[in-house]
Amino acid sequence: MPPKMFIVAGPPGSGKSTAFPVAAFGVDFFNADDHAAALNKGSYGDIPREIRACVNTLFETFVLDHIEMRSSCAFETTLRSAVTFDQAALARRAGFTVEMRYLCLPNFENHLERVKMRADRGGHSAPEPVLRGIYESSIANLPRAIREMDLIYVYENGAWGETPEILLQAEHGEVVYQAERIPRWLAGSVARL
Repeated sequence: MPPKMFIVAGPPGSGKSTAFPVAAFGVDFFNADDHAAALNKGSYGDIPREIRACVNTLFETFVLDHIEMRSSCAFETTLRSAVTFDQAALARRAGFTVEMRYLCLPNFENHLERVKMRADRGGHSAPEPVLRGIYESSIANLPRAIREMDLIYVYENGAWGETPEILLQAEHGEVVYQAERIPRWLAGSVARL
């Protein structure tokens, strides 16, 4: 059986860790926030840039080592940059099947509210302009993810405490399922396919 790369993606506050914890995929996993907190004396708040930089290096090493060993793995990403696409392409060349679950909330304000709630409980946060930039980059990269992943499921996670609603499924760049109601954030991505 070919190795698998499981990617849980979406803007900050979308519920990635709650809806699809990477530890639940039954393969080696990497959660950058947990690693950063461990290096920050157990605290998820006010993580210094130096720790984030260290964790990013550990994260990249984790992914590249698993690709080289052809060993299945799972990780989270905001999908704000091209690095995930580069890693997925490298994994596919090594014989991996790459599967992504992408979560988003109805609008940026919902994301901001959830990140603030998380921060109030001692979780990680960032200034609003940074969060908005990550949100916009993540949404802008979604059409590429739909085109390039072997399998992708796109969800809206707007109802607190409920199972995310699947809106779209694509296999090898072809949409095989699309919900009747498509929110604005996804409609723009579908239009760019």
